[in-house]
Amino acid sequence: MDMNIAQDLKDWLADRGRQRRTQRAIDGFARAWDRGVVQQHLTRAMADLPAKSAEAVAAAARALLADDAWLDRAIAGLAEAMRADPYFEPPFRAMSGDLHAGLILFEDAHLSIAAGVTRISELAARKDGKRGATSVGFSGRVSVLKFVKAGGARISLWEAPPITASFSAATAGQCRRTGERRLADGDILTIDGRHQTYVIEQARANLLVLQAEISLDAAPLGVEYDSRSLAYVGCSAVRDGASRIQMISTLLRKLGAAEAAPVLAGFLDHPDFFVRWHVMRELLGLDAEAALPHLKRMAARDPHEDVRRAARATLDRLQAPSARKAA
Repeated sequence: MDMNIAQDLKDWLADRGRQRRTQRAIDGFARAWDRGVVQQHLTRAMADLPAKSAEAVAAAARALLADDAWLDRAIAGLAEAMRADPYFEPPFRAMSGDLHAGLILFEDAHLSIAAGVTRISELAARKDGKRGATSVGFSGRVSVLKFVKAGGARISLWEAPPITASFSAATAGQCRRTGERRLADGDILTIDGRHQTYVIEQARANLLVLQAEISLDAAPLGVEYDSRSLAYVGCSAVRDGASRIQMISTLLRKLGAAEAAPVLAGFLDHPDFFVRWHVMRELLGLDAEAALPHLKRMAARDPHEDVRRAARATLDRLQAPSARKAA
């Protein structure tokens, strides 16, 4: 680090007044953004939807993203604030991944809109790495993407069987490549992540992307396939609530919190089949005796075939002579 910068940072950390001024600037920017034209327009657009569906939200998002002059103003405002105070931090939630980093500019119950950069250096490293086949991911959500700066990118387009509440590994089938497209600056794509996706195959420069991700009518799962064999690889929860239930149930089991068993049992009626089975596994690890009646009901009556099959197999193992003897 440059010595002058290091000294200035040290001075800032020691100066409560400067820190308060920085925070006031951050808070002021956040208030102005929340009251600004973009936020008001988005809020009105979501309130005036003709129907509460992913398709209606996607149409509204396409209309908003068609004119991205507001993004230029937002970037200019952030740049001005950071020039005035090098310790200013944008008051937006950050998002990051292997290839993409950005800021979430708008978020409500229907959708989130993020502006981000896809880094060509990371893309090149992934493509050049000796990794063999990679995954083709289907997000489970409908997304509208505007490639403000397309970077000369070429993308491949993919489809897979629709992800539904009755999804199972046995019926996941294979994904298939349906074509490719060379992107130009300003292109807008709607990707139904419940059965569609895309992969950036090549780019000449970083991509600047606006992405509207729609929460309405989302599939319960995001699904991955192998890019070489096209076979199903795995899945993960799409909804935050489902992920939190899984995480908390695992934590309670690791803590040995047997008193929480009745609370966990309440989630055995969760609408997502994978949550029900995850909670059952953790409940068995926490208190097998208390879990046994629930396991028997699950084996007999759970609406999802995979869950019934797994519950029956677990029940058979628990009731085997060797298991009873060990108990």
